[in-house]
This record gives sequence, C-alpha cells and structure tokens, in this order.
Amino acid sequence: MILSLLLTTLLLPSTPQESGDQVVRLRDGRMLVGAIVEHNLDGFRLTTARDGGHFTLVWSDLFPGEADRLRDSFGYRNQTEVPMTTAHRVLLQNGRELIGRILRQDSANLELRVRDTTTIIPLRQLAAPPEGVVVEAASILTPAQFYAEQVPQVDSQNADAQFEFAQELEVMFALEEARVHFLLCSDLAAAAGDTALVKRVAGAIAKLDDVIANQEEAEFLETVKQLMHRERFSEAAELMATYEQRFAKAALRGEFLEIEGRFDARRDAAVTRYLQRHWYNRVLKILQRKALDKNLRIDEASAWLETELPSMVRLQLISELESMDKGLTAIAVNERWQARLASGASSHSAGYGDGTWILGVERAKAGLHDAEAKAQEDGKSEEQRDMEERMKKYMDNLEAGRRAKASAEEDISPEDWWLRAEVTWRFQWLLAYYAEFSGDYEIVNVQFKLCSTCAGQGFLESLNVVSKDGTKKRTKCPTCHAVQVRRGIVFK
Repeated sequence: MILSLLLTTLLLPSTPQESGDQVVRLRDGRMLVGAIVEHNLDGFRLTTARDGGHFTLVWSDLFPGEADRLRDSFGYRNQTEVPMTTAHRVLLQNGRELIGRILRQDSANLELRVRDTTTIIPLRQLAAPPEGVVVEAASILTPAQFYAEQVPQVDSQNADAQFEFAQELEVMFALEEARVHFLLCSDLAAAAGDTALVKRVAGAIAKLDDVIANQEEAEFLETVKQLMHRERFSEAAELMATYEQRFAKAALRGEFLEIEGRFDARRDAAVTRYLQRHWYNRVLKILQRKALDKNLRIDEASAWLETELPSMVRLQLISELESMDKGLTAIAVNERWQARLASGASSHSAGYGDGTWILGVERAKAGLHDAEAKAQEDGKSEEQRDMEERMKKYMDNLEAGRRAKASAEEDISPEDWWLRAEVTWRFQWLLAYYAEFSGDYEIVNVQFKLCSTCAGQGFLESLNVVSKDGTKKRTKCPTCHAVQVRRGIVFK
C-alpha cells in the first residue's frame, strides 16, 4: 500500500513518564521542572518539582522543537501518509483534464467514474490516449469504494497488515471499518503474544473513538490537512479562520493548534519549492521573447536586465502563488528565494560567447586569474599543457584565417554585433548578464575559453606584402576585440 500525507498515530498508551523530572521550555521563555503525570494527543499535565503545582498544557504552548521531543519520548509518531491508488488522466481537446477510473470503453465512448459520479466521454473529444497515473485515493474513491477495493488484498492473518490497513481506513474516514480491523489486529497480536502491538492498537482505538465521537470536527481538520498537502494554503487559511466559530466546544483543539503551529513553516517551505521549480523557467520565457528584438540597444538591455526583469519575474510569480499565500509581497518572495540555497539549489549555465567583449575588459576577464590557477592543478606538466595549447592554436588558426579575411579591419559596435548575432547567441548573452549582474542568482563558477579566431592573443598577424622587408602587420581580433577570451558562468 502506497502512503504519503499528515497522520498522527499513537504508538504507546498514555502512561505517566517514568524517567523522573523533565525540563520543559514554554513558548514565552519560562522553564518548568517537574514530572509529567498524564499526556495525550492534545497535550499533557505536569506537576512541578518545586512546589507541587499543576500545569495543564497543550503542545502549542511549548517552545518550537520541545513538543516534537516530548511526543517522541511518549511514543507518538508523526507520519506523512495518505492512501494512494491508480487512476487515469484524460485530456480533452478543449484543454480540460479529467482524472478518475475508466470503468469501460468501446469504439465510441469511455465511461469515467470519480467517486459517485460517472461521466460518458465521446472518444472524438480526446486530445490524447488516456494515461495511467497515481493519485490520492480520496480524490477518486469514496470510503466504501476504497474499502471494497482494498480489503481482498489484506492478509487476514497478518497483524501488522491489519494495523496498517486500519490506519489507511482512518485517513479515508471509513471509521467503523477501521475499528473492525484494529480489533482484528488486536486479536491476532494477542494470540501471537505481541504485547507491544496490543498496546499500540489500544492507543489507536482510543484515538479513533475520539474521532468517531467528534466526526464533523475531525473531517474539518482532515480537509485542512488535505488542502495543505495539495499546497492550497490560502484555502486552508480561510477554512481555519472559521474553526472557533464552527466548533465553540472543540474536542480536538489540540490537533487544530498543532496544525496552526506548523502552518506558516509548511507554507513558506512550499513557496520556496515553487520558486525553485519555476523561477528559472519564467526567466527563460521572458528572455526568449527579448532575444527576438534585433533593434535592442545593449545599454538599454543591460539596465533592463538589472532592474526591470527581476521585478517582472517577481510580479508574475506572486500572481501564480495566490493559491498559497494571498498576502505574498516582493520582500517575502526575496526571503523565500534566498532560502532555496539552504536546500540545495539547482545549477544552470550560460555564456556571453563572441559577445564577451561588450562587457569591457575588466568585467569580461573578472576571475580569470583564479581560473588559470585552478587549471594549474590538473596534474599535467607544463610541457604537456604547452604542447596542447600549441596544437589548439594551430587548429583554431586554420579556421581563424578564413573568418578574419573578410573582416580583419572591421570595427563594429555592440549594436552591430547584436544585429548580426543568431537569436540563440543573443538569448545566451541576456541570460548570462541577468544571472551575473541582477543579484537574483549566486555565481558558482566562472569559465573561460580562448577566442577561437585569435587563439587568445587578441590580435591577428598578416604579412605586409607592400613592405620590401616582409614585416608582419598586427590587427585587432574582429571576434574578441582584444579581450582574448569568451566568458561563461555557472549559477544557482
């Protein structure tokens, strides 16, 4: 059985702590020292060692991290589990996407079921053949359908399998069926002498009975968790805002406070993941359009890349993230974008190509000495590197002579280069400049290649046939404009 959403499971019964006094830090900074005499899913009761005073606390009263530490010591386990199942994705010609179970298909139609709703779809409306996918079981199956489908696959004599299945049924809100299978598990465990599992089942049944007695509130909290799991945090926040009004005498307030306490952190993490997945692609789409503009002035492009493009990307992403955070600001986006570095940001590369000279010598060669020093550590002798460089220059010069013949004396402007460059070169130049100078990305590495026309010398030599003594004439390289290198970057 495949599992993946938030479910809190009681592993051990609620018994007093046997390890003596505990030091408990509260959210307001106070420290309590004493014995925890009772605990449950909502919180615990502590008797202080100093004066015997009693404190009844919920988990959200504790300093961040304290609740997890104590719950682990008490035998409560947080899992991220929800039943998954196979389904079919159906794409229609009008752009709609339907996900459900195909019950039957003939030469004209297919029948698609989603929970209790069945739809007949003419095959002529399909944009592509149906595709098999794995989805959350609750999105396409009712609790009864899930139970009928899964129960034949569960080993009736395996206590662990019965326990796991009962947990899945609880998440699916097939509550009475879950109780039946917890009891079956308990009987099997008792017969096998597995007292630990019997205790786990006793705790799970106690929790389940509490859910059954407060089913409406439990379903409300499950809906909130499902929305959070699907990263629809704005909807979850709106629903949570109605909790106090809907459940004035809430029996599961401890679980609600736990969800509320983790809400901001989970939403921030989801926003960071979204930015990490989509930021680069949003930039690419904008730059691909910009690269088509042959009349663009380089000075205008540089200013646009450093100021306007970063703002455009942020505004677009903020609009896309409304389903996660309706109040998201550019400042918050910056914070979440920088947070991606701590979780291992993806690396990308770009290069200025033959347009490196447009940066100017100082920018074009920035970091060159560091790159040369690193190259000295490749394990090759000086003689080997010199021979390789000579061979490279010889091969490159064969091509350089042809390219330089028509334009050796030509001196072009940045706009001339932009006009003549292929659209892919212009795109790469824009991407490299944005990544290096906008501040949105962190430069990981700078790479250099010698100009292929002059082999990194910055000039070309030709025999002066007018002169009787056969002197050589030097002209500035028409490709690198004496900069000598092509600059590339790796960024994340």
